Amino acid sequence: MAGCVSTGEIPTDVRYTLHKDLQYGSHERNAADISIPHAAAGEGVILFIHGGIWMYGDKKNCPAFLDTFRNRFVVASINHRYLDETTHMNALEDDVTAAVAYIREFCRQNKVDPRKLILMGHSSGAHLAMLYAYKQHEASPLPIAFCVDMAGPADLGDTAFLYNFNKLRWGKFFYQLAERATGHHVVAGDITSEGYSASSLKILEAISPLYFVTANSPPTIIVHDAADHLVPYANSTALNSALTVYGVDHNFIALYSGIGHFLGAKARKDGSLRYDKALEDRLIRAMNEYMEKYCAVPN
Repeated sequence: MAGCVSTGEIPTDVRYTLHKDLQYGSHERNAADISIPHAAAGEGVILFIHGGIWMYGDKKNCPAFLDTFRNRFVVASINHRYLDETTHMNALEDDVTAAVAYIREFCRQNKVDPRKLILMGHSSGAHLAMLYAYKQHEASPLPIAFCVDMAGPADLGDTAFLYNFNKLRWGKFFYQLAERATGHHVVAGDITSEGYSASSLKILEAISPLYFVTANSPPTIIVHDAADHLVPYANSTALNSALTVYGVDHNFIALYSGIGHFLGAKARKDGSLRYDKALEDRLIRAMNEYMEKYCAVPN
């Protein structure tokens, strides 16, 4: 695969066109930014989903290091509906599904073969990326090459979430988040300091990527820092174990550098995020390796 080596710097030779605020659905937040490489063939599609506890964030908050791939790959960043009293996790999943179908058609209209899909996201965006990758790997209109999980919640039934949110004094917010995500009214006894009721646990597992891992799941790159005080690090160790048990190719970039849940992110003027430099270098190398394995066109 030509041009796989990357320095991590933004290319000065820009050979792509950026299309902003494309509507892929009827809701006002069904919007996407898509860059199309000038090389007609392209090497695939990278779809990034922003974080923000499923209720905040914006498509402009995509990793700046994705600019290193734009001359070769179609790169898309999407908004999705926010969770609220009537919009639950299934609606957000539907948004991702609609966005993938739209991106496929948009590529064809621009005479680019979309080939393979790389799904990635940070935090809640990584959760949605994994849900799509693990649940839709057979039905996806674009074949899934691999998934990149940056500090994403893999198991929403992990009681460590309760500890983390209570420590942050976000206990009431956690209940609200659980209600909005599941559409299930949280009553006394559903969630306590000791854990979840059986019915609540079943509902949370139904929207947790961990429980959809199979031997056919797409390869996955996991990134998580042990100092994450929001999404439990144990979520990623559990995902790592599940992928190992099922024999799914994966790379667990386990960090102990103290950069926490946000992975050292700093916003640029355009809203895109620069992550910890050492992490960016490792992640770019890992992505290039998986691109060679899963995106290259056979001779």
